[in-house]
Amino acid sequence: MTNDNSNQAEPVKTYRPWVGVVLSFFISGASQFLAGKRITGVAWFLGLPLLSTICVWCLAAPLVPGDFFAFAIWIISIVLWILMLVKSYQRVPRFHWFGWILLILLALLIEEIAFHGFRACFHPFKIPTASMSPTIQGNRKLLDGTRIAGDRIFTEGYAYWFAKPQRGDVVVYKVDGIPEGQRELYRLPPNEFYIKRIIGVPGDVLSIQNGHLYNHGQVLSEPVILAKLEFPDFRFPTQVYLTNPTNDYIVPDGSYFVVGDNTTNGLDSRFYGAISKKEIIGRVSKIYWPLQRVGKIQ
Repeated sequence: MTNDNSNQAEPVKTYRPWVGVVLSFFISGASQFLAGKRITGVAWFLGLPLLSTICVWCLAAPLVPGDFFAFAIWIISIVLWILMLVKSYQRVPRFHWFGWILLILLALLIEEIAFHGFRACFHPFKIPTASMSPTIQGNRKLLDGTRIAGDRIFTEGYAYWFAKPQRGDVVVYKVDGIPEGQRELYRLPPNEFYIKRIIGVPGDVLSIQNGHLYNHGQVLSEPVILAKLEFPDFRFPTQVYLTNPTNDYIVPDGSYFVVGDNTTNGLDSRFYGAISKKEIIGRVSKIYWPLQRVGKIQ
């Protein structure tokens, strides 16, 4: 006689259902995938990060007015994430200790890629100073003593991947490319980010005459914002470039001359010259906070 039990497969050992929730908490869809629902697991794994990306894009993209769409997508993604965790409460097959190591490494890798990927494409900043006022407001104190925090902005890190910066763009850049002697002279700390408007692109011959910006001897009228910029008749003691109507500045190749919209209160290319393109982090696209100032940067 034969033993019927010998023909039956041994039951698969599984973890308790709460383990599936823990796995999916760190890696979306992990519980479903390990439980054999491969397509469902992959859908959660890809779908939730996609929603997060769309949410941030709505905050940063000047094409999307206001913050409503971003807020709505954020609420939807939270609800779906909770639903995914609820459905993750199921038994998953046990695996060896090196499987846990692989899962931990995968979770850390995903977090690292997501963090650096978001910062490379959409970089948020808080504005502390008034150098770009009134376009972008910094921290300020009202007459009644009330302090108002500066605008919060997003930069499009991908704006110049396949295109060149344009005259009139508002950009964020690092000061590390400025010669060390000038950084020390103006007390520019390393790894500092500055926000200014491009007024000169490679090949431009810039000058300031009668309080306005000139290029190749002609007053700039486009974009309109540059025509509106007013430069004071007086000069700062440490200003090096564009100090008088005959002091022209030729913008070098691969560099950009930047100035703050608040031309009487800003440390910019008039002091340390043009900045290199490789120092530009991205183009400022949108104010996303406070709500009353949400909108596209002009």
